Amino acid sequence: MEITNPEAGVERSASAARPMLRAEPGDGVSGRNLALLPIAEVLSHQDAGTVLLDGREPAEFAAGHVRGAVSIGLQGRFEECAGAILPPGRDVVLVGDIGIAAETAARLGRAGYDSVVGQLDDLASVLTAGPELAEASSRLSIEQLAELQRLEPALQLVDVRTPAETARGTLPGAREIPLAVLTKLPDALDRCAPVLVYSASGYRSLVAASFLQAAGFGDVADLPGGFRAWEGAGLRVVREATPDAAAPEVGARAAAALVDAGALMLDVREPDEWQAGHVAQAWLLPMGQVARHRSDLPQDRRIVVACRSGGRSAAVAEALHAWGFDAVNLSGGMCAWAAVGLPVVTPGPDITGLVVHRTHPLNCETSIPALIGGVVMPNARFYVRNHFDTPRLDPASWQLEVSGLVERPLRLSLRDLHNMRSETVVATLECAGNGRSAFDPPADGEQWQLGAVSTAEWTGVPLAEILNRAALSPEALEIVFRGADQGNVGETADPIRFERSLPVTDAGHSGSLLAYAMNGEPLPLEHGYPMRLIVPGWYAVASVKWLTEIEVIGSPFTGFFQTRRYIYETQRNGNVEREPVRLQQVRSVITQPSAGQEVPAGDLVVRGVAWSGAAPVDKVEVSIGTGPWQNARLIGQRHRHSWQWWELPTRIDSPGQTTLRARATDLAGRTQPERPNWNRLGYGGNAVQDVPLLVR
Repeated sequence: MEITNPEAGVERSASAARPMLRAEPGDGVSGRNLALLPIAEVLSHQDAGTVLLDGREPAEFAAGHVRGAVSIGLQGRFEECAGAILPPGRDVVLVGDIGIAAETAARLGRAGYDSVVGQLDDLASVLTAGPELAEASSRLSIEQLAELQRLEPALQLVDVRTPAETARGTLPGAREIPLAVLTKLPDALDRCAPVLVYSASGYRSLVAASFLQAAGFGDVADLPGGFRAWEGAGLRVVREATPDAAAPEVGARAAAALVDAGALMLDVREPDEWQAGHVAQAWLLPMGQVARHRSDLPQDRRIVVACRSGGRSAAVAEALHAWGFDAVNLSGGMCAWAAVGLPVVTPGPDITGLVVHRTHPLNCETSIPALIGGVVMPNARFYVRNHFDTPRLDPASWQLEVSGLVERPLRLSLRDLHNMRSETVVATLECAGNGRSAFDPPADGEQWQLGAVSTAEWTGVPLAEILNRAALSPEALEIVFRGADQGNVGETADPIRFERSLPVTDAGHSGSLLAYAMNGEPLPLEHGYPMRLIVPGWYAVASVKWLTEIEVIGSPFTGFFQTRRYIYETQRNGNVEREPVRLQQVRSVITQPSAGQEVPAGDLVVRGVAWSGAAPVDKVEVSIGTGPWQNARLIGQRHRHSWQWWELPTRIDSPGQTTLRARATDLAGRTQPERPNWNRLGYGGNAVQDVPLLVR
């Protein structure tokens, strides 16, 4: 099998971060006596045995470089790798950016290499000239490596770290050939078989891969992230005293029988693969997230791990097996499952993922069938609640202003925030109007069903860190968070911004984040790019999107979305009482079977998800028809701010119409009511859900 470059065919500059410089004829490199050489002269030197060296960053080199060049990036272990790669006394021509030529030559000189004969005069033109002059490097992710190990038995996996590093562990199946040895004995490898090289983090592996490519190996790739990425994903590493942790394997039909008997199908593919077809009721948990979420997996239930062809799932099954789970790998993956005719679920009109209520502004909820399947919701299927049209902010010029009653006002760029200490939290966000359609009489507002809720993994800077840097004044009472989205509401003549406040006492101790990433990716535009507030446990109105300003004030905030919307407004004793929307109410949603579904009489598994803003879920109870409440089984560990999956294996023997009902209770003692607590604006409706069924 050929190892292909996943970015091949994409025409782009080799440097996204730094513009390439182009020299005029006769120019030289500033500060060094280096001639600027046209590509024809560079190639003549290469034919005579000169080494072509590129000192750009690994990602820039991999995107495109002069054919046959060797990568030794200036920002890594340059002198060490130069000593391993470059033959003593061999001439060198620099073929990276002109802007780094002087530094590259100087550092080569300090490493004992003084035979730098020139610098390529126009790299940008070479990269656009075509494959006869330029090439890209193949770089595979840990997911691609896991698949490739299954699909390509002849793959040569090479660890180029030092013996001291490999003593702490290697990837399964790897050959240990330190970089300095590999460059002197390249024929230790089979030139006719594919090679994948890895190091600690990916720097030395690209050096080695580029050397092998320049030496005539035709099928070479490296592993960005290296050993750290593999080990960080919780995948098995081989140590001298480590026993064989291989997990058992089962065929497709045996896997189907296990799932029918109650096993959990864990699909470790990516969301786009999952969308193309998956086993009904399988959980989606991409391979790179398994280690972080292993506490969510059941210890008392067999797990069948699946991917596309069995490679990623084998690696995950091994890891789960080592952690004490009863895990088996689906041999051949979903390809084998489909080949024997077993059923898969593919997206259709009822499970496209989002039910659109409005497009201007965009408001859509996740369909109930799409809630099934994972610890976190894929970004593309995460519900969207907007009050105004989506603003488009330039991340390069974006700034967060912190002002008001602070001793040190701040202006922070996105780069500033990325350079601060970050945290990651898994949190469930829910619109305060979720379930509004069940209010009787109807309440004003968007008529959400039950899908205005989703869970994601959020990464960003703790709000407390920013507040500590700004140093709140003693008079500080509330903190106002102001988004860039704006528009007209009600009878207001002028546009207003979306603003919400938190009491100072809550803001510093709520675990809130200024989030710039969602499920490991930059925030999508519709979810607040480039920065949003996340307030775990609170209704999502508090988690202001497109955040641009934080203002500390000394009196209660009276903005429109603070005092005229997102309040519980009720009549008591002839008086109108108003209470702000804060913590999420406890709620459970039945995700399987779906409302109106026909099911055969006999065994049935009822599944769903529950959450609460006040405390973790304590229990979920299910009733069938007029029968008693039965305790469902909670799956995985309890979490403070993210939803809890549950299931109840049961039986329905009598045919006809019946109704499933589920109610949750949290550890704070709060239980779902039979009917929603009616309020004029329809917030916090968390009544017990009714799911009608037809039993055949």
